[in-house]
Amino acid sequence: MPTNEYVLDLIIRKYCDRGNSKEVNYFLFCKDVDRPEFMFPGYVPKHPLPEPKFTQGIAPTQVSNFFKGETADNHVLKNRYMHQRVEISNDPLDIEERIRATVVMKRIRIEEFFRDFDKLRKCRVTRNQFKGILSSMNFKLTEDEFEALAYKYQTDDPEKFFNYVAFCDNINKAFTIKGIDKAPTVEVPAVTANDTLLARRKYLAGNPVESEIQDLLNEYRFAVDTRRFHLKPVFQDYDITKNGHVTKAQFLRVLDLLKISAPEDILNTMLRRYMDKGNMDEVNYVDFCEDIDNAVQLFGVGRDFNHSFNYFPKTQARVSKAEIVRNTPDDVEDCLARLRNVCSQLRIRIGEFFRDFDKLRTGFITNG
Repeated sequence: MPTNEYVLDLIIRKYCDRGNSKEVNYFLFCKDVDRPEFMFPGYVPKHPLPEPKFTQGIAPTQVSNFFKGETADNHVLKNRYMHQRVEISNDPLDIEERIRATVVMKRIRIEEFFRDFDKLRKCRVTRNQFKGILSSMNFKLTEDEFEALAYKYQTDDPEKFFNYVAFCDNINKAFTIKGIDKAPTVEVPAVTANDTLLARRKYLAGNPVESEIQDLLNEYRFAVDTRRFHLKPVFQDYDITKNGHVTKAQFLRVLDLLKISAPEDILNTMLRRYMDKGNMDEVNYVDFCEDIDNAVQLFGVGRDFNHSFNYFPKTQARVSKAEIVRNTPDDVEDCLARLRNVCSQLRIRIGEFFRDFDKLRTGFITNG
């Protein structure tokens, strides 16, 4: 692009941020020039960049990227980078359920963290203390999530403290029921894998119908079985950080190796089945490989094929009984056979012991 020396000098002076006139920050230059919102009219930026404000001593506020729209009708394959990013993993409406699932999974006594800040046992802490306590338990909340919890459990006094006792009682419902000592016949349900599901998975709205994708999954199983094709190592080549997820473009690229064509709507349903990160970009290939080419389907091995569990289950202790050992030999050959067995096990040359008593090497020794 032709330009005069005066304009070029202004550009260089703008992006020389290393304290000298020889190094130019080309990264900031490309970031200002190649903006997607200028190239694509339908693009909605994830974080709109405001004008920079250089205010010393004030930390920048955390921006929430929660997708407030409905995800049941969103098409996964047609959701490209020019659309708004779908991120439902930080929904403020189910923040308590996700915290409860994490507490159950990690077995955390959440009330112990609040008592250190409540010396007078007034059952309340400040909002800043509440945010610090959640950070110490590795609960990273966005501003919307924090405001939703702080508003729900705020006290009635003018200073608006946080009532942590009511919050902890609601979280601990997964372990026990408050006041169960007054109702001893009430049964507390056992903790199952579904109680920790929200701490591990976050699916999009609208559960996919398994019958729609079952035929496609059977075709993948047949292709893997007949071609002896192991999918998991191919996915792991794209998973550099080893987190069990790849992008949907990488996921479809690996599936193209099986040479199976599927309709777009069926493929869209299958992708939604394995998207458990709360967005439309990452696919859980570990669960997909477990459904397609697990050890039972490929090699016919696993717990179901181990018949020893039928005879010796873990819940049944093995009973040991007294055994009668007969050491009396039947004849001379039986006695010699036992001596040969012991000498073979202990690697003993028995002739060397007899030679110590036969100095003349006659081949005879006394009975005593």
